[in-house]
Amino acid sequence: MRNNTLSYKEISHSILNSYSQVFFSTSKLLAAFLVVISFFDYGAGLGGIIAVVIANFLAWSLGYNKYLLSSGLYGFNALLVGLGVGLLYEPSMQLFLLVAISAVLSFFLTIVFQGVLGKYGLPFLSVPFLITIWIVALSGGSLTALNISERGIFVYNELYSLGGQHFVDFYDFLENNIKSSFIRIYFHSLGAIFFQAHLLAGIVIALGLLIYSRITFVLSFLGFTIAFLFYKVVGIEFSSLGYTFIGFNYILTAIALGGYYLVPGRVSFGWIILLLPAVVLITISTQQIFLLFKISPYSLPFNMIVLMFLYSLKLREQRPKHLVETPVQLGKPERNLYLHSGNTKRFPAAFPVSASLPFYGEWQVSQGHSGEHTHKGAWRNAWDFIITDRNGKQFKGSGDFHEDYFCFGKAVLASFEGTVVEAINDIPDNIIGDINTKNNWGNSVVIKHAEYIYSKVSHLKYHSVEVKVGDIIKQGQIVGRCGNSGRSPYPHLHFQFQATPYIGSTTIDYPFGHFLLKEENKYSLKTFEIPQKDQIVANPSKNEMLKNALHFIPGQRLKVTVEVESDKDKWQKQAGTFTWLVETDVFNTTYIRCEKDGALAYLHNNGDLHYFTNFIGAKNSALYWFFITLFKVPIGFLPNSKISDSIQLNMMFGGVLKFLQDFISPIYLFLKVDYNLNIKDAGGILSSGDIEMSALITKKIIGRKVKEFNCELKINQQAEFDITINFDQTNIKILCQNEL
Repeated sequence: MRNNTLSYKEISHSILNSYSQVFFSTSKLLAAFLVVISFFDYGAGLGGIIAVVIANFLAWSLGYNKYLLSSGLYGFNALLVGLGVGLLYEPSMQLFLLVAISAVLSFFLTIVFQGVLGKYGLPFLSVPFLITIWIVALSGGSLTALNISERGIFVYNELYSLGGQHFVDFYDFLENNIKSSFIRIYFHSLGAIFFQAHLLAGIVIALGLLIYSRITFVLSFLGFTIAFLFYKVVGIEFSSLGYTFIGFNYILTAIALGGYYLVPGRVSFGWIILLLPAVVLITISTQQIFLLFKISPYSLPFNMIVLMFLYSLKLREQRPKHLVETPVQLGKPERNLYLHSGNTKRFPAAFPVSASLPFYGEWQVSQGHSGEHTHKGAWRNAWDFIITDRNGKQFKGSGDFHEDYFCFGKAVLASFEGTVVEAINDIPDNIIGDINTKNNWGNSVVIKHAEYIYSKVSHLKYHSVEVKVGDIIKQGQIVGRCGNSGRSPYPHLHFQFQATPYIGSTTIDYPFGHFLLKEENKYSLKTFEIPQKDQIVANPSKNEMLKNALHFIPGQRLKVTVEVESDKDKWQKQAGTFTWLVETDVFNTTYIRCEKDGALAYLHNNGDLHYFTNFIGAKNSALYWFFITLFKVPIGFLPNSKISDSIQLNMMFGGVLKFLQDFISPIYLFLKVDYNLNIKDAGGILSSGDIEMSALITKKIIGRKVKEFNCELKINQQAEFDITINFDQTNIKILCQNEL
């Protein structure tokens, strides 16, 4: 039976988040600022809170998603309507009845647009508010029982009633000392988002944004500045914003696209600069049109540009790595950026297919992209692979026969799951040194993996192809054998990615998902990278013991024992025995939760690699150290191999440094945390013994090492994790095992 009750915490969150969602956030601190601001005009404040309660009550009573309800997504449009209607008329029973009806209408419009725009992966923004407030405004002439508000005429009297003479004096100080019309209109535009005309309202909102998110604050100022400059360049009278308060469109557009729906960065900031003039033109033109109906366009320009741009991005065939839609919304631009910067090579939005190498064992790249013999022009993004011995030779004996070549006849694999769209099998292998220019590609197989992503293997052995057109195949399935057909003077394997399904299709620049690079008898794991000429590469070999240990199943309980040797109390307090639970959230994302302190460690396992993706909780807890130590662990590897990655900087930096980094983080990251994992060449890796690893975590400031954490990890057949962390004369030992 469905649990339809709401806790006090969920109710308070649904109300507060309805306020902070206006700035695309779920920050309770920002919400507190905004609640206070809304009551600078008591009519607007009352209208807003009434509308939020009604909308959220409807969402709860009708059985809508509790997570979206708690996040404030069902309430923020009603809030805006309540603020706008409450500001327009004098408080009365008739007014609050109108607010209630408007809240109901905006709620159902929210549900409708959630469904309509959600089909295209688009947000509904403030479209429900727009339609509702226009309906109320156009009906205003007939609402004779309501009296138009006269608040705002006697500003100082109203301020006195809010905070007494000291409040009036403070406001008078601000009015007399903020002379710049640019700054004044910026604050007025911020206040106008919550239907407040006071200069002080904008100042308080700006302060709230600064405390909540430095990127959001910078974007609000950037958006307004770009609009201001465009007004000046084209000769539009900028002072009109001082009394129309329509400038919030520029602020919200910059925040939405620069830091929320897109990962913050130089490119997203660049697009803000390009798009803001269009917002200005739409704002000016819609004002002229709506003036005929004596109503305001409100946030229409913001909605138009944001929805247009986001929808346009979804129609791209390729996704540039520097203009990325936020894959997981964390409610704060800094978190979105730092998570993305740490996960760029883990889950790159530009590369939805994680392809493996198309062979078993170690092969050498004999020709890479833009090769010296072929791989030119539109066909430049391809590889040729061969097998060589320890002396670098690719054949034995004289090399006059196919069988002399180490790669000839070796299995060729599907690099990723998909459907066979081309299969050529009847072209004879060439005599060594000869080529077939008529059938250039020789025996080939083309596999469709996703829209506009195909792979092709060519020069396969005569009559070795084991698949046919239409076959649905799995990653790693044998599709043929390495041969010498087509334009191939000696046996080798040609491989390329392409956007179309034909044998002669041009190539696309696309990386392999995961592969091992051999360097001086050691292996390093490469993630979404391009193998280079002469490199020796191999697919990782999966380890069943490690696979089982890192397969965290929802419902699983883990018993954790922590021992601490330190002279610092904050570390000693972590000692003890407690339980971790493996659970999933509403997005079906797996995480580990500590029963002791509520810390959460989010994880992902794609069958090849285990990742920890995010951590929420105290940075001195046992689960935090578990998160750091096992940040990235391969399920498949070879002995004596290593992995390098970067941990999100907000996971290990805080205070003033983190505060300063936030301001310039979209442009430059001067803080960094390196993660290096070494899989030891010990007796247990390929047999039945323990797996031993060591992780080194290094904090850096402008490239200079400032602190190191040495972590030793041992995993046994019972899937027990034995971890030791050493730093600053502190030793933390964690034993984690399945709870029986």
